[in-house]
Amino acid sequence: MKERLDSVLLCAVLVLFASASSGQARNLPTQQSSRSSTAQELIDLQKAFVSAQERGDAEYVRNALADDFTSIEANGSTTDKSAVMRDIHPSERPGPPPIFYDFKVQQLDECCAVVTYRAVFPGNQLERYQHLSDTWVRQGSRWKLKFQQSSLNLWSAHDLD
Repeated sequence: MKERLDSVLLCAVLVLFASASSGQARNLPTQQSSRSSTAQELIDLQKAFVSAQERGDAEYVRNALADDFTSIEANGSTTDKSAVMRDIHPSERPGPPPIFYDFKVQQLDECCAVVTYRAVFPGNQLERYQHLSDTWVRQGSRWKLKFQQSSLNLWSAHDLD
C-alpha cells in the first residue's frame, strides 16, 4: 500500500512539474526572440558605429556617443568624447582596413548591454590583435555608446617580448 501511495505522489509531482515547465516553455520563445532581436540590433549598431569611425563620419559618431563617453585604450590611456571627435577624419590608410569579428552581446537590463568583439588592425604591429568591450545604454529611444575598453589579446606583439 505504501509503495502505491509513493508511486501516486511521484506521479502527481511529475505532472505538476511537467505542467509548470510547459507553461514556462510557452513564454520562453517570446523572451528569447525579444532578447535576440535586441542583441542583433546592438550588433548592427556596433558595426555601423565602427564603420562610421572608419569612414570618418563625424556626425554619426557624435550622435552615437554619450556626452560622458569614456574609453580605455589598449595602452591604458583614457579618452573622452571630445578627444574621439578631434581624431575623426576620413580614413586615408594605405593597406587593408581593420577586421572586426566574433560579436557577442551581454544584456545587463533593458537599457544597458555590453557588446564584445575582436579586432585585427593590420597596420599596427604592436597592438594588432585586440578584444573590445563597448557598453551601450538606452537614453530615451536611442542607444548611446557610454564606455569602451580595448585589451590586447594573447597573440599581440607585446606578448612576444
